[in-house]
Formats: sequence, structure tokens, C-alpha cells
Amino acid sequence: MLTPLTQTAIFILHDIANGGTPENIPMYKLFINTVSELLRKLEIACLIRCTDTENRELLSSYKLIRPCHQISLLELLEAIGEHLDCNHPTQEALYASYRNAANKLGVINHMTRVYLSEIKLNDLF
Repeated sequence: MLTPLTQTAIFILHDIANGGTPENIPMYKLFINTVSELLRKLEIACLIRCTDTENRELLSSYKLIRPCHQISLLELLEAIGEHLDCNHPTQEALYASYRNAANKLGVINHMTRVYLSEIKLNDLF
């Protein structure tokens, strides 16, 4: 449901909140060329700020502008230009990975799929 790029952005914010030590190295390796772009987008969206402009490539050079509990998934998705992937039923891994948010994401996924199934091609012409 959450795209790999969205998951990477979540990990980046998590690691910045925890002092900038990368704890999610495998995910960063998937998007190594995109991390600096994500940091730029998160900064433009005023979710993070750079405190050491000479080391912009280091997560430890950034701070969250607001605490994690005040940053919504919607804000994150809008900041990075991503979307929810509701093309498949919710996988069990979602529940293991995203604890409290998993139930809400599962409902969103289910309801989106129901509504999309009710839109027929004739409705689009």
C-alpha cells in the first residue's frame, strides 16, 4: 500500500528524529540516488530543516521542524509527490510494519478498492 519511495521517506524522517543515525540502510540502498532529492522535498515542504549546510548529504545535518506525532502521512505524501498503492489487497506485512497505522491504512485500502470497483468505464467516457 505504501510505495517503496514513501517507505524510504518514512525511514528518513524516523532516522532524523532519532539523531540522524541511519537505521534503515537496506531501504536507503534501494533509493541511494533519491535520498538527497527526498531530503530536498522534505525541506521545501517544511517538514525538516538543514542545520549543517556543508554536510547536506548526512541525515544528522537535519532536524524535524515538528515532532513526529504532528506530521501526517498526507503531508508526507504531498511533500514527496507520492500516492497510496491500492491496486492490491492489504498484505499482512503492512500490519507487522506499521502497527497503529496499519488498521487505518487497511480500511483506506479496502474502501478505495470498493469505490474503484464501482466506477465503470462508461462513467469515465
